Amino acid sequence: MKFKFSKLVEAPAGQIHPSARKLMLVNALRSIGQGMLVVDLALYLDALGWSTAAIGSVIAAGGLFGVGLAPVIGIYSDRWGRKPFILFSELVTAGCALLGILSTNTIMLIIAITLSGFGKADAGSPSPCAPAEQAWLASYILKSERGRVYSVNNALSFFGMAAGAVLAGTLPLWENNLQQLSGYHLVFCVIFVLSLVTASIILTIQEEKIGRQQGYIKEKSGNHEKKILQEENAAVLKLAGINILNGIAIGLTGPMMSYWFAAKFGASHTQIGSTLAVTFFATGVTSILQARLSQKHGTIRSIVLVRFIASLLLILMPLLSSYLLVSVLYIIRTALNRGTQGAQQALSVSLTRDMRRGFASSINLFSMRLPTSIAPYFTGYLFGLGSLALPFYIASGLQLSFAYLYGKIFSSYEIRMKSHVTSG
Repeated sequence: MKFKFSKLVEAPAGQIHPSARKLMLVNALRSIGQGMLVVDLALYLDALGWSTAAIGSVIAAGGLFGVGLAPVIGIYSDRWGRKPFILFSELVTAGCALLGILSTNTIMLIIAITLSGFGKADAGSPSPCAPAEQAWLASYILKSERGRVYSVNNALSFFGMAAGAVLAGTLPLWENNLQQLSGYHLVFCVIFVLSLVTASIILTIQEEKIGRQQGYIKEKSGNHEKKILQEENAAVLKLAGINILNGIAIGLTGPMMSYWFAAKFGASHTQIGSTLAVTFFATGVTSILQARLSQKHGTIRSIVLVRFIASLLLILMPLLSSYLLVSVLYIIRTALNRGTQGAQQALSVSLTRDMRRGFASSINLFSMRLPTSIAPYFTGYLFGLGSLALPFYIASGLQLSFAYLYGKIFSSYEIRMKSHVTSG
């Protein structure tokens, strides 16, 4: 039987539905572990003797695995419900963290990183089940409120990652007080516990379902239905096309930043952890401001302006020789750039009706994550050749192109984002 989520579960304007709040809490807790691994995973693998190319490759493998499953999960979550997929994702993460606790074996770590997507800086995303979670959250939120609520949810992601980065930066203290357990292994212990907690929260959320909607995406549907499907598909594919540019740019710089800081400036765990913690916190604040900008100036316009500024700042990063100056620039640029993620997610889940929202989210994620997952391999390769600047220049050009095309293509969708009426 196929299901769709009822519009009756949406909360009134200005309020957040209790179930949506639980999903946002899960997102925040999950982000703590992700923040820890953004700081420590590449450094841990380097300490084990892995090459930069190998580190980039295994992170890429985890991304590709998630990318391959995301469309399937997105589509079937529209039909079978979203809760089972999110719950399964948390349990898989717990299992992979357990592997990280028990073994330093290369094969075991490859399996754990690949299945879980550890180290990809997904900011709360349960990859490859992110399409299901985004669609599930959207079912509790009025379309006109999505820009605001998704920006707040994005802020919680980065506040969680900030907390995780702070914890990761205190690794030397952990190692001094825990003689039998390395700090790196303790990171996996924290993630294991957090995953069990988030799974428990998900179990308490009641997923409202109603019977199959008549005429559900069947060829026998009338001309009006076919026209709506064509419009929805065109919008989703346009977004996917320009997401490729942004995905490559993110993959070229994000996953390997800890290594870059260490290689270029000799930065320590504490320095890197502190920088990333402030970055994530600043991104959370920016996400809150983005929610206000979306309401005041429109979701699309605010995204384009902020992303354009952030792209220009990226060019300056490899030109600076001071770790302090680079850190400040990195914090500002990343906060601006990633602070728009919630607003972008709000657009992606508003391009279709509810019964196809998982599909839309999966295509959006696929178009971002595929290039994001492949790009770290090339970054690792370039770093291995001693080219620590080129990935930043390429990424800046790609993100400038993304900002321009995003505004040009989706400015006409602003009216739909402000609509209080959902069509499915």
